[in-house]
Amino acid sequence: MYVIKRNLSREQMDISKIRIVIDFACKGLNVDPLELETDAHIQFREGITTKEIQQLLIRTAAEKISPENPQWQYVAARLLLYDMYKDVGHIRGYKVKDKINGYYVKYKPYNPESFYHLVKVYSERDIYGDYLLKHYTKEEFDELANYIKPERDLQFNYIGIKTLYDRYLIRDEEGKVIELPQEMYMLISMTLAIPEGESKLRLAKLFYDLLSTHEVSLATPTLMNARRQYTQLSSCFVLTVDDDLYDIFDNVQKAGQISKFAGGLGIYLGKIRATGAPIRKFKGASSGVLPVVKILNDVMVYVDQLGMRKGSAAITLDIWHKDLLDFLEVKTNIGDERKKAHDIHPAVSIPDIFMKRLKEDGKWTLLDPYYCKNIKDGKNLEDLYGEEFEELYVKLEREVPSFAKREVKAFELWKRLLSVVFETGEPYIFFRDRANILNPNKHCGMVYSSNLCHEIVQNMSVTKHLEVNVGDDGLITQRKQSGDVVVCNLGSLNLGMVYKKEDISRVVPLLVRMLDNVISMNFYAIKEAEYTNRRYRAIGIGVSNYHYCLVKNNIQWESEEHLEFADRLFESIAYYAIDASCELAKERGKYELFDGSDWSKGIFFGRTAEENQRISRNNLDWIGLAKKVKDYGMRNAYLLALMPTGSTSLIIGATPSTDPIFAKYYKEENMSGILPQVPPEVDKYFWHYKSAYSIDQEWIIKAAAVRQKWIDQAQSLNLFIDPENIDGRKLSRLYELSWELGLKSVYYCRSKSLTEIEECESCST
Repeated sequence: MYVIKRNLSREQMDISKIRIVIDFACKGLNVDPLELETDAHIQFREGITTKEIQQLLIRTAAEKISPENPQWQYVAARLLLYDMYKDVGHIRGYKVKDKINGYYVKYKPYNPESFYHLVKVYSERDIYGDYLLKHYTKEEFDELANYIKPERDLQFNYIGIKTLYDRYLIRDEEGKVIELPQEMYMLISMTLAIPEGESKLRLAKLFYDLLSTHEVSLATPTLMNARRQYTQLSSCFVLTVDDDLYDIFDNVQKAGQISKFAGGLGIYLGKIRATGAPIRKFKGASSGVLPVVKILNDVMVYVDQLGMRKGSAAITLDIWHKDLLDFLEVKTNIGDERKKAHDIHPAVSIPDIFMKRLKEDGKWTLLDPYYCKNIKDGKNLEDLYGEEFEELYVKLEREVPSFAKREVKAFELWKRLLSVVFETGEPYIFFRDRANILNPNKHCGMVYSSNLCHEIVQNMSVTKHLEVNVGDDGLITQRKQSGDVVVCNLGSLNLGMVYKKEDISRVVPLLVRMLDNVISMNFYAIKEAEYTNRRYRAIGIGVSNYHYCLVKNNIQWESEEHLEFADRLFESIAYYAIDASCELAKERGKYELFDGSDWSKGIFFGRTAEENQRISRNNLDWIGLAKKVKDYGMRNAYLLALMPTGSTSLIIGATPSTDPIFAKYYKEENMSGILPQVPPEVDKYFWHYKSAYSIDQEWIIKAAAVRQKWIDQAQSLNLFIDPENIDGRKLSRLYELSWELGLKSVYYCRSKSLTEIEECESCST
């Protein structure tokens, strides 16, 4: 009997070669190689391909993954890795040995299959960016190639390497993978080390160590695009749309350009006049917000990122906007289908005064923004927050013409909003007053809404369109004053590995450098994003593996010990992030708008240094740090944001972000197919893990509130509800508690009845 090899040659069947592969996959793990060989039931036939045999072994190992024996996930991972090594070796023209000691090609710096040769060949084909060859010599490539640690591939579990293989590793024009996982990590590190100048080799190695050991992870766009021709490394962008037809469609094209390069979007539409408002004094002419929502919905569907996936946008409207009730229905399955926008994510911005009226069972007035313009010092109602907003809102309730407002009971509006949440998992909620009061850069801007995943809270403003000129030669030039287009530059700590003070103090400064370099290396789809990114140099440090970290430290989710642990942990992360940004400012200069910020006044997270010192659980020197920041400044205007880490948590085998696990065993469905998933060390900590739907959700909110003490932005906070065990009163209590405890946002409300909730790809670090 013969088999067909990858190079299409025939070879006599040799069972011993299959056993070599199985032995490699099972070596050092608590599994039985004979069990895999027996259960695979390989149907040998004349002309079977070696690829078919390998795929059958992979599938068999994957099906054996269970909480009782999760180590089969590493067997399946090694089998897939072995298959990958063979394929890549065949494409690049080198032979991969079958023996365990030679499972991964040894780099030969001066041979055609070398690391340098890989980048050189595929840069010429516009697959890799040529900036790598411009900034690194062949000798430097060779040094970094020899630094690569191929054995670190063995850290991947099956779902991790499968996700990486299907979506992140670079492919050639025919769709075949051409790079290996450790090469990917090194090339990303080399890209992000370019701004380090003469220190780039040393920093590239340090960055590589963090990424390849899975101590940190970077956002999906960074993992995908660092080393490519277009280095669009940022996750998400937030646009502010003015009440002007030109600006509306200018932002529509911006949304398309951003989505084209895989950026997610947050879009604030609260400035747009409501349905029935006048246009150029013609009464009743405006169609309101919903047509704009539908246009943006269609743009997200149309700009599908080379067919990989639809674009994603969260669209925010204020709870006082006159079109709000129609806006709430855009994703429901009832009502006029012409008013639906099923592919966007609605979000509602809520001021404190609404929550107060709700508690008082008071009235609420929906207003047309057209009649709320230039009310106070040239500002509109939406340009204010806190007491100023409340005073003006109450005044406008009386003065706006009756045809431009609508009075409702606050409770009835809230009930409708929660009904939609129960049905669809959305809208997301943004508590605007808390966000603005604690904004460290409120001296130079305003926050209207958040991004796609509702963890980013940064200054926003509209772009002003000044003039358009036509020259005698037919050249059309446009002048406009850039507004603040928020840009998210994200990375996360793996708390399963980095949770002790000594590890946080070592890793966080390097992560701050990496993310600051993301800003320098970024390709910007729109110029306003480049302008804003360079003025603020904002970054967002998040976390993954939070639940595993608790379990590993024998801490129950529903306990005061959990809250104390979170307090200590996030205080340390915050302290070392601020210190690192200050050190970077000493080296590279402070961000442009530092003077006048809360940072410059020694106010961190809305508290003075002395207050932080008093509440510190780690005996950290907050007073000394505040003095240091006053002296040298900060490199980054914003630092901390807990984003969802769906995809990249899969890659590193971690529990996602700060969420509890869904279950001890479940099938993860994504672009890679249906994949078996178990949490880290589930066999060892089986009884310590508690699923999200079994946890009292008030403890999820309490823990988020403790974390929020040390976060300058926000958190992608998910709630998990079981429809059989919750009613409207309980659901309302969860959202009210979120506001009472000072959270800035609430992301999805995930329900067991919602079988499909779209995961954010862009912010997924």
